[in-house]
Amino acid sequence: MLPRYTKHRSEFHEQTRYKLVWNLCVLFIVLLSAITLVNLSNPNYNAIPDFFALGVAVVSFIVLVKTKNYRLVGYFGSLSVFIIISTVFFTLKALHYTTPGWMIVNIIFTYFVLDKLWGAIMLIAHFIVFFIYLFYFHNDNVQAILPYNTADILVFVMEYGIIALAIGNLLHMYMRTTNYSEETLTSNNQLLLEQNSLIKKQNEEMEIMLKEIHHRVKNNLQIITSLLRLQAENNNPEHRAIFDEAIDRVNAMAIIHEKIYKSDALSNFDLEHYLVSLSNDLLRNYAVNKEIQVELKVNTTTVYSKSIVPLALLFNELISNSIKHAFNDQLAPRIGVSIESEDDHQLKMVYTDNGKWVENETVSFGQELIEAMTQQMEGSFERIISETGTQYRFELVNLK
Repeated sequence: MLPRYTKHRSEFHEQTRYKLVWNLCVLFIVLLSAITLVNLSNPNYNAIPDFFALGVAVVSFIVLVKTKNYRLVGYFGSLSVFIIISTVFFTLKALHYTTPGWMIVNIIFTYFVLDKLWGAIMLIAHFIVFFIYLFYFHNDNVQAILPYNTADILVFVMEYGIIALAIGNLLHMYMRTTNYSEETLTSNNQLLLEQNSLIKKQNEEMEIMLKEIHHRVKNNLQIITSLLRLQAENNNPEHRAIFDEAIDRVNAMAIIHEKIYKSDALSNFDLEHYLVSLSNDLLRNYAVNKEIQVELKVNTTTVYSKSIVPLALLFNELISNSIKHAFNDQLAPRIGVSIESEDDHQLKMVYTDNGKWVENETVSFGQELIEAMTQQMEGSFERIISETGTQYRFELVNLK
């Protein structure tokens, strides 16, 4: 569907062309009637071309009234005038002072009422006829011409007056259409600027609102973390580890909302910086005596919003399990994480540690959580256990 302003502009152009054809038909009927009557009484002037031109104007006006189809009238009038002008050039012994003027009127009329293609065709056709006349007929016409009297000159003046009125009407309509198009373009540009300004303001307000939501979510998650810590203190040490794991998982999501809240744009989430913060928090929470080296390589520029939370929980589970259950006998513990995007919709993550996991119920639940987060990201993974450590290879979908 065309935009409203485009439809209005198209309707205006159609109305302008229709009005132009109507005005020219009326103008030619009135003025050609007068000049035909004058030429009928002039023995030095052939009134037949004027009579045919008047007939074309009358027929065009009748067709326009009956059909309202200005293009049909345009084709008929343009071709008819071309035939009359060509015939006049080749049959009448005259200097044809006014004939090129009618030729120019017909060319401008065709360009404006029809289109550029038909205008170009009419331009070429008219000038081919005109050049043939100059080469083969003009000299004979000059030799055969008789001196003009005052009545002949008055006829020329009348014809040039009609030509001037026709060209003036065409140019007036052209300028009117051009001015309307410029005014419409200026108005539409102003409207677009106002709409863009409004959209920008709405986006800024939405950005602020979403950041506030993330800030409140982060605060609520911190409250949940505090409640879990209080609950953990009221339980015996055997059960406290379960609460600590829950706190780590909640904290992983809280850091996400904090990073989003502090970012310049909600779509610009720094995954590598987030993973560094999360791993540092986990190392601090577990108060590991050994210095664990964590190497992160993130070669992706875009992580969509639906992928951030499951990816964060997946990373949290992997690194917390390594810290708690893999480095008991390792003097130089090391964790490596590599995340890269094969395209905008695929993520490939490789997680390795150089420890040996101790299988127990906690690790089994962690495995279930890893499987759940992988399924949520519509992916798959492979776990490889060797003498040098444990490796996970994940193929994940970057969910929008």
